[in-house]
Amino acid sequence: MKRLLLCLCASFLLVQSTTFADEVTQYPDIPRIDVHTHITSDVEAIEKFHSLRKALKDTNKIDLALWLNLGGGSDAMENNDEAMAAGQGRMLCAISDYSSHDGLKYDPAELQQWLDRGYVGYKIWAGPAGRKLKPDEDGIRFVDNPALEPTFAKMEEIGMVGASIHIADPNGPWGARTKWLPDPVAYWKEILAWRNVLERHPNLVVVNAHGMWSLCQDAQIDYLRNTLSTFPNLHVDLAATFQYFNLVDRDNLRDFMIEYDDRILFGTDVGKWTEPEETEYNRQRFFQAFQILETDETIAGSFFGDQPTQGLNLPRETLEKIYYKNAARIYPRVKESLQALGYSVE
Repeated sequence: MKRLLLCLCASFLLVQSTTFADEVTQYPDIPRIDVHTHITSDVEAIEKFHSLRKALKDTNKIDLALWLNLGGGSDAMENNDEAMAAGQGRMLCAISDYSSHDGLKYDPAELQQWLDRGYVGYKIWAGPAGRKLKPDEDGIRFVDNPALEPTFAKMEEIGMVGASIHIADPNGPWGARTKWLPDPVAYWKEILAWRNVLERHPNLVVVNAHGMWSLCQDAQIDYLRNTLSTFPNLHVDLAATFQYFNLVDRDNLRDFMIEYDDRILFGTDVGKWTEPEETEYNRQRFFQAFQILETDETIAGSFFGDQPTQGLNLPRETLEKIYYKNAARIYPRVKESLQALGYSVE
């Protein structure tokens, strides 16, 4: 049944995308880095990602050069030499913690050791609070809880990047449907708790996942402008945001992307897959996301969802920063990894 559903999904998307499925990118010479994946340590899944890279190169002339593996759930990519070898130099990993409401599992004193071993950051899932705790349960409800302070202080001290730190979830028209965080008051409590952390640790370098869930409404984009202006070491990735672009003013979003192009990184939130049919399905999803950023065409779908979305037609220099330059500047080992693969990186 699973295989049948995957085939149907891939076939549907193939038909839906026939208007541009055979097109190639305008920018075949720009390498792209996906900073937000959950491929996990499954060697077969890592090999499938290499197949995806080849399919994008062969079909769309897109160079998916590198990806950052954030693990998934209890799979934190730790101590897995076989998985690292399967990455063939194109995969970097972060340590990760998806249960911050129970307290962060890594002792602050050991964080330097993880950096020394080649892990490029610390992925922390912190929200929404109500998803983990009921009102009568004990635990760490918000990310600014003093119990988490030693970890953020140590990360700030040693320069460990907060890798796609997850704060809150979308509210507004999609919150009620997904049952993630439909209450706007709860949403802003989460967002403001994170702002408290940033105020306490101004030198903490962070990439917030999903645009800090602040790209779903025009008012949120204005708030994100304020936040990025206030905290120069804060960045956001675009993972799982493309399906919301049709909800905001296209010119406002485009202006924001250009204005803050040194603070935005490309990401998808793609998870592991094992079925061959899914590789083609994911190729088309990646291509749609790239088309939204690169062209002014109306794209039939995004990475998640099938809402028609007008492309942003971003300038080349903005695309270069979003696709790889920002990641090479922010994350350790990225620039060196690209150079080892033969890329010329400024």
